[in-house]
Parts: sequence; C-alpha cells; structure tokens
Amino acid sequence: MEFSALHEHLDGGLRAKTIIDIATSKNIDLPLDDEKDLENWFFENISTEKNQVFKKFEMTISVMQDTDAIHRVAYEAIEDLVLDGVLYGELRYAPLQHLKEKLSPQQVIDAVSQGVRDGEKDFGGEFHTILCAMRQHQDSTEVAKLAIDNFNNKVIGFDLAGPEYNFPPSLHKDACNLISESDIGLTIHAGEAADISYIEDAVFNCQAQRIGHGWQIIEGCIFKNGQYIPNSKIAQHVLDHEVPLEICISSNVKSGASSVSIDNHPAIKLLKSGFKVTLNSDNRLMAKTKISEEFKKAENYLELDGNLHSQLVKNAIDARFTNLK
Repeated sequence: MEFSALHEHLDGGLRAKTIIDIATSKNIDLPLDDEKDLENWFFENISTEKNQVFKKFEMTISVMQDTDAIHRVAYEAIEDLVLDGVLYGELRYAPLQHLKEKLSPQQVIDAVSQGVRDGEKDFGGEFHTILCAMRQHQDSTEVAKLAIDNFNNKVIGFDLAGPEYNFPPSLHKDACNLISESDIGLTIHAGEAADISYIEDAVFNCQAQRIGHGWQIIEGCIFKNGQYIPNSKIAQHVLDHEVPLEICISSNVKSGASSVSIDNHPAIKLLKSGFKVTLNSDNRLMAKTKISEEFKKAENYLELDGNLHSQLVKNAIDARFTNLK
C-alpha cells in the first residue's frame, strides 16, 4: 500500500540513535544514553499543560543546528518513510529554529532540501517540505518570504505551528496573504489544542487550504445516526469545500491537548460523514508511531474498513499540495 504523508514534523521524527550520535559529538546532555530508553523518554510524560511536548522538541532541535546534522535527519526521514510505504511526503519544519550555530535560514533550508533530494535518489518516492512559522513569534512574514523564494528548492507549503491557544491564525494574516498570492500551499494547525474558532479563523480569515489536525470541527456538528452533521457555518464550509483535515490519531491522544482517546477519536466517523480526512503520523518519535500504524489503529479501534481505507488513501493524494494548486 502506498501512503502519502501530509503532516510530518521533521524535528519530531528523528531516530534515537541519531540524537545520541550528534549529542555525543557536540557534548549535549541527554536524559538517557540508551536508544530504547531515549525513545521511551520522548514518548512518555507528555503533558500540554506543562509544555512538556515543547521540551521534547527543544531536545531534537538542539541536535539539528549544523548542515551535516540537518542533512542527516532529512535523509534518514526519507529512508524511514519509504520503508513504511510512504512514496509521497511533505516534511515540515521551522527554519528559524535552527540558527543557534550561526547558520543562515537559507543554509538551513538548503541542508534540508539536499537531504530530501539525496534520500529520494537512494530510496525513491517524491518528497517536498513545508516551512513553519511559530505562531508565538512575530517573524511569520520572514518565513513566508523564505517559502516563496524556495519554491523551486523543495519547498511546497507554509504552516503556522507551535502553541495554538491564545495565538489565533489571524495574528499572522499578513504572512498568510503573502502565501495565498503565491504558488506555495497554505496549511495551518487549528482545532488540535484550541476550540473550533481557530479553525474558523484559519479558513475564513487566512484562506487555509488544509487544516493541521482539525478534528475539533466536531464542535460545529451534531452527531446523529453515526454521522457528524454540520450545524455551523464553518463545519458546513469544511464539508462542502472538502477542506482536507490532516488528522493524527496517536499524536492527538498522546499530546494531552484534549480528552480525546484512542477509543473515541472522531477521525473515522468524520470520514464516514463525508469530511476529507487524511491520516498522518505527525511526530513519529514523540508519538511512537508511523503512517502504517495509524491505519492499523483506525482499523483496530475505530472501525476502519477496506472501502474507507481506500478513501483515506485517495483523500491524501487529492490533498497533496502538488494537486491543490
């Protein structure tokens, strides 16, 4: 089965061995120095309220501060994804998070893009990147311009990431407007760790083409006869206009951002209701998952059957930024 990975954070999918190798070479302190123990450290005790998920990213980002390390991480990500059956992917990262060793943003982008190209050459598939602006910062227009300038350098999309609550998408409307006027695709994290108003803001005020996570669109629906039926303008719009939802079951359950569980996650019920749901792994290291595992969990816990499986695969193909533009 061929998968498409549309919501995959580069800094959330490192191999534990790579983290240990780079940290050792740079004398960076690690909480644990055994691969399995370190993997478990990344997976356990994540609480959004305590911002632990962001502390985990601080660790992975700390070993992605020079061109060789960044190239290695991107290259290995392609290998790992292809081994899991992903033959198309869009890897996202925040270039301004990788400047502690005096790289320029362009050098960061070049290192990632070369790692992606080398990975494609050695392992196959088609892969692109999405540049993230961190919504708690005020440099999103800089990131938007970098994305536009690197459209022919493996960059295909722009995203707003980071802490969602209290940082609505329209704080970055200028950046989103720049992207909307370009060939770059626009996806925005919304409806993961904040309410449906953030989805509404992303779609109506910022013209997002896809929504990162977005499962809280259910707040704008009523649940009747096994289906989510829109009873709000935003839910009706997302349904009618087939706005893709980049849903990440394991990550949503693990993040602590909401009370959603593996047994009650609405991903497949939203799919059955006609919403354009895609399944993604988000952060393979942090959530201890991969795309194939997300499909298995949907089958085992959420009644995903063969026809719906095919629909998910098709939805992801349709939602690729190469197809949305």
